[in-house]
Amino acid sequence: MKTLLVNPYVPLEVVYGPKYAQIGAVMPPLGILYIASHLKKGGKHEVSVLDANVLGLSPDETAARAEGFACAGISATTLGYPYAVETARRIKARFPSIKLLFGGPHAQAAHEEVLRENPGLFDFVCYAEGEYAVEHALEHFEGRLPKEAVLSMCYSENGAMVKNQPAAIPEDLDVFGHPAEIVPAEYVPLYHEKILAFKRLPMFSIFSSRGCPFCCTFCSTPNKFAKMYGGKLRRHSPAWIGEEMELLARRLGVREVAFMDDTFNLSKQRVLDLGAEIARRGIDMAWTCNFKAHICDDEMLLVMKRAGCWGIMVGAESGSDRVLKFIKKGVTAAQLYDLSVAADKAGIFARASFILGLPSDTPESIEETLAFAKKARFHFPYFQLYIPLPGTEMFGQLEQHGRIIVKDPKQRSASRVNYLPAGMDADYLQGKFDRCHKDTFLHPAMVIRHLKFIRSVGDVRRYWTGLRMMLSGS
Repeated sequence: MKTLLVNPYVPLEVVYGPKYAQIGAVMPPLGILYIASHLKKGGKHEVSVLDANVLGLSPDETAARAEGFACAGISATTLGYPYAVETARRIKARFPSIKLLFGGPHAQAAHEEVLRENPGLFDFVCYAEGEYAVEHALEHFEGRLPKEAVLSMCYSENGAMVKNQPAAIPEDLDVFGHPAEIVPAEYVPLYHEKILAFKRLPMFSIFSSRGCPFCCTFCSTPNKFAKMYGGKLRRHSPAWIGEEMELLARRLGVREVAFMDDTFNLSKQRVLDLGAEIARRGIDMAWTCNFKAHICDDEMLLVMKRAGCWGIMVGAESGSDRVLKFIKKGVTAAQLYDLSVAADKAGIFARASFILGLPSDTPESIEETLAFAKKARFHFPYFQLYIPLPGTEMFGQLEQHGRIIVKDPKQRSASRVNYLPAGMDADYLQGKFDRCHKDTFLHPAMVIRHLKFIRSVGDVRRYWTGLRMMLSGS
């Protein structure tokens, strides 16, 4: 069956807000690339990928490109959900006979709501991993599989949701093939991380594992890890990762990769093995990864540095131990600080994300967070305002600790107050966010740390762009 897999366009203003949109990230849609790679390996279906997000295509423009396809699958995050639905409606209006699938992070967390809110629009909504689920759906559309056998999918029947059994979870991720073989080459020069989160272009991203065993209450991964993955952390082999990196370099000219695993450094031995594999293959590629603060030592950082790692992203979230405990982060402010020192000593650029306005946050804890961001030796503190996400433990606790003040999905943004903790003033919270990057980045110690990492004309340009953004008005 001729199938189009779509990553819908979501304006960067939605993700980062108007002020920070120009320095935001546009990264590859790895989820649909994995599905396309799997379908290509099977050889039964003709599959194409349309990244409308990187191309900036409107719903109408995206719909026009669905001509000639018998099925379209659309993936979306919670922020992207309304744009995905609009895209699906335009495709269906233009091609009434086309089959429509919906999946991605939002569907995994809120599949019942997707069906209820869009009656008759989607033939199936995927509530788990998509590789086998999409394959089963296509076989059903071709008359080779009954509807109840389309695993990991749900659908509406007589006004009620029917949820089929989940597909088996493959422990060996290497069976899915290589996204590097399926991504359209013309997209790659358009991908980039946030302004201070990359060194070389072109760049791409890699999932070296799936799942995260930690229990952060603001994140949907713990729920998916328990229910979708059966509590199993699955990894690609170092050989697969090395081959993917070589394919990206050889086929697409990629010079840097971002490892998008929820937590890259869960196993020290695996990090050491991957470093050895990169060295064995002689791969000359810069890379970054997501990092957990308390699973680290100097040897791990040294091996990563030698293997090409120049930066890590740490989910700090707060500088208040009380808030860190409340959100079940599993780290302390002292551990976050120690990692910032160790990374700086190792010559690795350490970014840290902070969330302002979490449930249980107070003006005191926000001031504590901002003071911590200045004190710690992170090189790029990245701040955002809390966005309530379905499928998280915290989502069921919101009314106990505050109230949602932005209910329209298209109005949500990480740069505006979406949720107001009890006892906090919205103007205070918005004001703190509007000034936080400027206040921390212009701190003298922060300026000195940044100067240490400027090595090229490209670095100067990126820093100047970031500086102009921070000095601009709110």
